[in-house]
Amino acid sequence: MQYPYSLDSTLAVLIQANLQFIISTDLFGNINYCNNKSAEQLKLENVLQQSDQKLLQLLSESDKLNYRRTVQKCLEDISQSQTVCFHSLGEMDFKFGIQFIVSVISDETFNAIGFLLIGQELTKPVDHPVELIKNDSLPYEDLKTLLGNKQIMVWMLDKNQKCKYANESIYTRFNSSPMQEMGKSFLNRFRLNALPETFTAFEKSLSEKKEFSLEINSQTIADQQLWLQIIGIPRINNNGFFEGFILYGTDISVIHDAAHSMKKQTELISILNKEYAKFKRLASISNQGILITNTINHITWMNDAVTNLMGYSYKEAVGKQDFQLFCGNDTSSVDISYIKSSVCDISSLHKEMLLYKKSGQKLWIELIKEPIYDENNKFCGFFIILNDIQIKKISEKEIAQQILSLKRMSFIASHEIRHEFTKIMQVTQTIQLQEPDIAVYQKLLGEIEKSTERVNKAIFELNDQINFATSNTLSLDAFLNQEIEEILLIDDDKLVNEMNRMLIKSVHPDIEVKLFTDVDYALSHIISNPETKRKIFVDLNFPQKSGWFFLDEYKKIGQPWSVVVLTSSLEQEDIEYSKQYEFITHYMTKPLNVEQLKQLKILSASRHQIA
Repeated sequence: MQYPYSLDSTLAVLIQANLQFIISTDLFGNINYCNNKSAEQLKLENVLQQSDQKLLQLLSESDKLNYRRTVQKCLEDISQSQTVCFHSLGEMDFKFGIQFIVSVISDETFNAIGFLLIGQELTKPVDHPVELIKNDSLPYEDLKTLLGNKQIMVWMLDKNQKCKYANESIYTRFNSSPMQEMGKSFLNRFRLNALPETFTAFEKSLSEKKEFSLEINSQTIADQQLWLQIIGIPRINNNGFFEGFILYGTDISVIHDAAHSMKKQTELISILNKEYAKFKRLASISNQGILITNTINHITWMNDAVTNLMGYSYKEAVGKQDFQLFCGNDTSSVDISYIKSSVCDISSLHKEMLLYKKSGQKLWIELIKEPIYDENNKFCGFFIILNDIQIKKISEKEIAQQILSLKRMSFIASHEIRHEFTKIMQVTQTIQLQEPDIAVYQKLLGEIEKSTERVNKAIFELNDQINFATSNTLSLDAFLNQEIEEILLIDDDKLVNEMNRMLIKSVHPDIEVKLFTDVDYALSHIISNPETKRKIFVDLNFPQKSGWFFLDEYKKIGQPWSVVVLTSSLEQEDIEYSKQYEFITHYMTKPLNVEQLKQLKILSASRHQIA
């Protein structure tokens, strides 16, 4: 229970000692505090649980009368304390009674706000009040009882700083005796053993003759270091003259040692942080991917080179295990077992492994994994280095495939494309030599159209060979399998937009076609018309906000209508990356043609994702 009023050092020591009964009330007599001794021995626990429990209700009639008189005297002169004896308190009866010193509790403006009662049980009958604090010779018998707490060291000094009293706790802590303590200069105990700065502060506090609190060190039995929190309270007699000090000492060695240890740890952490900052600066400019894990192999840090190499952001990687993040279907299970074994055995690992980027691309990596230990040789985690060895790991089979592909590319370029190109040249020359004839022109234009289709097909095949026949041409079967009301064309090239609109109108004249050269305007239209059934064609490369930006924003809207990428890009990375958007059904390369649009199944409601 907390004392409800302002607490000075003396009263704090009395409460901590718990050797006397201590009770406080407000001006109306309601009990608002009692220490542990009062709660237990006077059985006031239940009393405190009741609201507005007055002290007078616990007293006999004669004790009530005496207490009222005592309180009245206190209020007549709030600077003087009074004594009163209770023979019973609540259910408790006492053979010789309890002697209490009653004093007024004042606020900062010296107005009475309550009463403080400090007392002890009498062991013999008395004819006059027992004074708990005297100004005559020492030692004080009653005060020795009060200060018999073994946890608190108590000295009483005269005005010349010589010891006139020391309690039993001092004799135990310093292996001394009354003969060694009494009448001796108190400062001699600390002069040789204390740190110079703490001793100087202690000596100054005593000379100022004011209340003080400070920490000072000394030595105990077997020269063990002892840190004390000492509270000094000056003793003033009734005439206002200084008579010495009462000093209360509490052993704070454990707290002081803990603080010292904490300071050392803080200094060590500061050094480690500086070294870590140096390491981060060096790692940030390294081309090698660098990762650090904790003791259970979870990634706790990585440099930017890992992001550049593998595609994972710092947030995506932290907390994951390295093999969980980078390994895929074709990663060797034996290699994964090696990684797991190195974690279990806390051993080094140096392997060349097939890993996977975030985009799904395969990448050959040289993986170096070393355990980390602190200055006490305690295991802290792993240090991992990733080196790109993709070029080194191109196998003979892949080289042979590349040679075959290059030969095929050479044939396409030198024969198939060249053949059709020369045919187009020949037709155009023939047209120039002919007299104007619509029937002839139509026939020759038909031949040009066939040749351009073959050239276009050859270019796609050439791209397939470059990418080793990866999925860069996609089926249109799953494209427009929804009923639609409008088609959106989003491309920064106005001419391309207009030609595509004319093409779509020639196949589907009843479908409304809207053109957008700005991504934000297209998104605004979609948000404003959420119920319209539509198909969306979007280009990827824009001068400002790209088609990828549109796809990210469209994903947030949550529309059910599919999107077709219509671009001139044949980059395999663009094709692979587009597969992460579930609403993209096709990746189409320009130009859009009539044959593709004729395959649209307007009345069908089925829909497929990118193969």
